Formats: sequence, structure tokens, C-alpha cells
Amino acid sequence: MEAFKAMDVREGNVLPYQQLYPFLQERYPHYKDVQKEAEHHLTKEGFVNPAPDGLMLTQVGHQHVYGDKA
Repeated sequence: MEAFKAMDVREGNVLPYQQLYPFLQERYPHYKDVQKEAEHHLTKEGFVNPAPDGLMLTQVGHQHVYGDKA
């Protein structure tokens, strides 16, 4: 979720995998497939929806990241 805030991604917008992967790799280098694990966890929590080119922030995710309504 830090990546969404750091890159100012808002509800309904997509954080592209090409920007997400380096962010995750830098912070969690010990995970073998950090992008897949992050996507699974965040989707399960309802924070994101998979998109063809990245992860789309949901209303629930937006409220979690920014603490306000979109």
C-alpha cells in the first residue's frame, strides 16, 4: 500500500507493474515472488483489483491509504 501513496495513485487508478515491481523489490528483497504475493494479499483484502497492466486501487484501498473518501 506504501507504493500507492508514494506514487499518489487514487481510487480507480492503476499502479503499473513496471513501477510496482522495483518498489517491492527494494523494500522486500527476501521474498522470491514479491509481486505475486503482494497482489494476492491486497486482492484478498479488497484493497486492489488486478488490471491488465497493474493493480487498480479500490475504494476500500483508497480509504486505507489516504484515510478519506475519494
